[in-house]
Amino acid sequence: MASKQAQRLAARQQLQQRMSAKAEEEARRRTVAWSVGGVAGLVALVVIAIVAVNVFGGDDSEGGSALDGDMAALVEDAKAASTRCDGIEPSGEGNVGTATEGVTDGQPAQDVYLECVQMSTPDASATEDCMYTSADGTSPTPPATEPAAGTQEMTIATNLGTITADIDTAGAPCTAGSFTHLAKDGYFDDQQCHRLVTEGIWVLQCGDPDARAAIEAGTPEMAGQGSPGYSYGEENLPVEAAGNYPAGTIAMANAGPGTTGSQFFIVYKDTQLPADYTILGQVTAGLDIVEQVAAAGAMEVAVPGM
Repeated sequence: MASKQAQRLAARQQLQQRMSAKAEEEARRRTVAWSVGGVAGLVALVVIAIVAVNVFGGDDSEGGSALDGDMAALVEDAKAASTRCDGIEPSGEGNVGTATEGVTDGQPAQDVYLECVQMSTPDASATEDCMYTSADGTSPTPPATEPAAGTQEMTIATNLGTITADIDTAGAPCTAGSFTHLAKDGYFDDQQCHRLVTEGIWVLQCGDPDARAAIEAGTPEMAGQGSPGYSYGEENLPVEAAGNYPAGTIAMANAGPGTTGSQFFIVYKDTQLPADYTILGQVTAGLDIVEQVAAAGAMEVAVPGM
């Protein structure tokens, strides 16, 4: 029989083994706990960082979301030009000619000059890819990605008064982007509206950069052919229905699918047209100016050889 000393020694060894195993198990548990806690902490830090970026991140647009470099620059350029027409008073310049009896589609008898056009800062919280086609392969075009959220305000300072409109940037982002691009560089400034229709459809057409020169040169038949040097497709088209272009609509003229440029028309009385023309926005003030021009009537434009 083992001595009591040997029994005590064996019991001590067993106790040490159990204590060692227990210590190893505790160490393993602590390691797992620290690992889980570390991952959870890391996840929490990532979530906090994302929330911080969304809440406190760069406010590069009216939408408040962070933008890439090109879009941020586009928005900043638009913002810098968004007040370029502020404070401009109508010059009152321009003549009132004698309307041609029986002519319902021709040059406005009342001269209408676009003295300054501006667009408010676009909301770039959403964007849209646009395809602008240069007319000659070298003429510059607007950026290929445009803001596509919310609305913008367009201000048209004319010689007769100011017209304002809400522009449907979300519905017509490529058209709104084109207008923003052109307006900031003064493209529309000093242009002349060249066409008035007073029967069947009721529209005043503007936006040809060469119309004023053609009219002043005594060749008004040449007006209506100018462009910004690029074209693009139609968007935000209405349905085929009576009055699908209601009074106050600003829509884009074109010469067929894919030929939208810078020419636009303002509808001053509910009009039905083929659903082929981009609806850009709606006049919010100043439609009475267009009605005044319509009341003055249209003058015949003689086309050589006809």
